[in-house]
Amino acid sequence: MLSLKPYKRIARLVENETFEPMLSWGIRMAIGAMGPLLWGLATNHVNDSIWMTLTAEAICWIELKGTFNWRVSVLAGGTLLAVAFAILGTITGGSIWLSVGCMLGVAFISALFKNLGDRGSSLAICVYLLFIFCNAYPAHTYDAIRHRSILVLIGAGWTLLISLGISLFTPVAQPYRRHIGIIWRAIANLVCTINKGWDGNETRSSLQGIYQSEKEVRMAIDSSYAFYGDMAHQLKKEHTDYQLAQLRKAASIAAVNITNISDELEGINIKSLTSTQRAKLTSLLQLLQQGIERIAVYSVNRQSEELILIRSSINQLTKLCILIKEQAQKEHEMYRPLMRIVQSAERTTRLLETSIDKLTTLNTDRTVERSYSFTRTLFVLHPKHIINNLKTLFNFNTFTTRFALRLSAAAAMAMFLYKWFGINHGYWLPFSVIIVMQPYFGATLKKARERVAGTLLGGLTGSVILRFPAGLHLTEIMLFLTFILMVYYLRRQYAVAAFAITLNLVLLFNIEATLNSMLIITRALCTIGGAGLAVAAGFALLPVWDRKLLPNYLHTAIKCNYCYFLKTFYSQGSDVQWTRNKRIAETQNSNLFDSFNRYMQEPTRHKNATAYYDVITHNIRITRNLNNINLELEQLLPTGNNAPETQQALLAECLLWFHKILEDTKVNMQHNTPPQSPVIIPFELTTIQILYVEKILLELKSIHATTHPA
Repeated sequence: MLSLKPYKRIARLVENETFEPMLSWGIRMAIGAMGPLLWGLATNHVNDSIWMTLTAEAICWIELKGTFNWRVSVLAGGTLLAVAFAILGTITGGSIWLSVGCMLGVAFISALFKNLGDRGSSLAICVYLLFIFCNAYPAHTYDAIRHRSILVLIGAGWTLLISLGISLFTPVAQPYRRHIGIIWRAIANLVCTINKGWDGNETRSSLQGIYQSEKEVRMAIDSSYAFYGDMAHQLKKEHTDYQLAQLRKAASIAAVNITNISDELEGINIKSLTSTQRAKLTSLLQLLQQGIERIAVYSVNRQSEELILIRSSINQLTKLCILIKEQAQKEHEMYRPLMRIVQSAERTTRLLETSIDKLTTLNTDRTVERSYSFTRTLFVLHPKHIINNLKTLFNFNTFTTRFALRLSAAAAMAMFLYKWFGINHGYWLPFSVIIVMQPYFGATLKKARERVAGTLLGGLTGSVILRFPAGLHLTEIMLFLTFILMVYYLRRQYAVAAFAITLNLVLLFNIEATLNSMLIITRALCTIGGAGLAVAAGFALLPVWDRKLLPNYLHTAIKCNYCYFLKTFYSQGSDVQWTRNKRIAETQNSNLFDSFNRYMQEPTRHKNATAYYDVITHNIRITRNLNNINLELEQLLPTGNNAPETQQALLAECLLWFHKILEDTKVNMQHNTPPQSPVIIPFELTTIQILYVEKILLELKSIHATTHPA
């Protein structure tokens, strides 16, 4: 019987490419880099073509995300950086002291590029890659320097032409819709994680596993805001971006409903449910997952076939919710949690329907070349934007500055060793240091292991390929494939990406050279040495340990929940949308969770690990309950009644416990303390909202008991 597994893998690959076009990115890099190389082979100008190819490869690391404006600005910045630092490396390579001094500055600037977020890492590659390799092959005359500069400029221009050419034929709103689709897809993965084990056939997901899936949702939302920061209330209603912002908001609120389902399930004893009830819950979650997965795909491709699947899931969901409500027994101990789960599922269903309506009525996408004016490109390059980017880049906060100093010292030391001892192809030393070193010790150690393993295998494979006769053109074929593989596996398996990168560079710089076995060994030793130097520097030079940072992250996360609480109950009439307060609080919770995970990987005693974990989970639940309260507020019409005294007292008690916790954790509250005079909450809480406030109070008392034991 014919197996369907290969077809399922292909379908999965196509679907993954819909959301994250890594394969097309790799093909773009392969075309951009191989074009100059093939020209060089055809015209016997291989050495010249290598510099064009290297430049094209550096700039092709820039991912084409966001609006066309964003792409133009980042590609232009990458081109300028590539040319500038290629010239710098070319003219300083003949002096050991100039090389070391410039390496110090180049590594420092490369580290600062982390301040620019997603675009920063790709721009940093244009800085250190061109500098290190041009420094390894310096030019000593004006004509040679000018010739090298022209080659780099041609390589950059060729890549710029290809990248902008692709972008010109991209639908204007597709990048934004892709971000929304990624959010929906992360929510679908969260539903899958929550549903695991409810059928009784496997172990249920742990709280940490569920929160990890929630974190992926949070990261998808944050990534969307990084490229499209305007919220719906900040845009004109007739603008397409307003409709897209509404779609993103619908996805964000759906995530709140799914998280609420997770919370309710957490309080249900699976043994107290009959097999029929468990089957219905499992079916409910499966239908939610299917509907959300299809809306994710439809958000990107808007194909009518997806609508049939989405509407089918919605119809089945609606019928199942009605069935569960009809057959639920009010006297059953799990009646209320089940009804709240159904309510959240119904709200998610309505959000799916709303999203379908908005997507189907969204204006047909026109390509960039049909709707983009040249004057807008000039506006992107306005000095105001350049100045703002420079301010962001040179934001010398303590954390980034320490990392930049650590990286620059280690890279400069690697450059000195390479130059002082005249190591043949020793540029792999500083190159490995910069690639391996991360802001945190645990991440540096992990990347060092992956980098060394990938490099050794890549070098070995390269040495085997170079033994084949040149007439087979195996080198050129493998070069093309490595350009694709190193991009495709960059975010999936870094060890495989490192293997492809090493193989690529080995083949590129030996395309006409004969095999030198000693050279392969030297490269391997330099990579190991560079990785070891990065790990040692991460441990000894201005190290950042999360055992010291974790309390600060904890303070910040609790304080954000405190501000969220105040703005929910004491700041009515504010222009700030509650979803923004939600996003800020969840981002700080995510930072706290990441810090805790790094703390657990550090070579130290984790005597407070249990206490930290408990406080983190309590704080996360407070955020969830605040989300649910605001979600209820959004669903209800205002009654005009003030909160009765009992509700006022309950909220005041929550504030009292917040203040105790903040005092224990020494958080500065001077700008966030509510008015001292009695404040009347201008809306009456519903029964379900009171329940959420009581849960917040319980979580606050638990945090205080953990941080301030009797």
